[in-house]
Amino acid sequence: MSIKHWILGTAALAVAVSAPAAWSLPIMLEGAGGGGINPWALISNGGKSLVTPAVFGTYVTTGNYNLFSTGVNLSIANYAEIYYDHQYLGLPSSLTNVLGGLNSSLGVNSIEQNIIGAKVQVYPGSGMIPAIALGINGHFVNKTIPNALGANTNGVSFYGTATGIYPLAGSNLLLSGDIYITKANYLGLLGFGGPGHRGYTVQGGVSAGYFVAKDVVIGAEWRSFPGGNLSETQAALRTETSNSGINLGQSDWYDGFVA
Repeated sequence: MSIKHWILGTAALAVAVSAPAAWSLPIMLEGAGGGGINPWALISNGGKSLVTPAVFGTYVTTGNYNLFSTGVNLSIANYAEIYYDHQYLGLPSSLTNVLGGLNSSLGVNSIEQNIIGAKVQVYPGSGMIPAIALGINGHFVNKTIPNALGANTNGVSFYGTATGIYPLAGSNLLLSGDIYITKANYLGLLGFGGPGHRGYTVQGGVSAGYFVAKDVVIGAEWRSFPGGNLSETQAALRTETSNSGINLGQSDWYDGFVA
């Protein structure tokens, strides 16, 4: 799939619209507080208020694809987040022309997805032991592209994340690791699973950042996806179009961020 390995320029902006929070994280692509592509075990707008709302917008480009993500995140004290995220992905003609080999009446050039999710911090962290949080995302995708690929249009994903902040060279280092239990193809934008691949897989993610100031972090991330879900669809397209170069495998994603 021509969504490239490197996703650069992931920009996440969270703006609190009520009482100021003790800290404010950026909002990652699916709506949870974190980096650009991975959630962190910290709560997005932690503070003394019972509920702190934030609105967010994120734009990602690879050159061939442009993804817009907007939504609302509600932080509940220092313990949980509830969020809603709407995603819009514009598709190049190179992809829609290929999918036309499966469905000649495809007639769309974009994908839209709604995500409703929640994250609960089950351990706040202490010393060298990181904070730990568990989360769940419900995905609802417009049907045309997933149906053309033989994937399910809706799905539920689960994740666990551990995040710690540690002293280093006169400042602090943020380290975070994620485990995903999911069927999602590229966050669910290409549906869930595929022909012959309906089960959950375990995927991973890592974030690392360095505090260049007490409230500014620069870092990078990695996230994996279930690469073989659409292998049968890929084989059918290669046969239908006589094009052996069609690739529906999912690449890992990487990004750089400033938080």
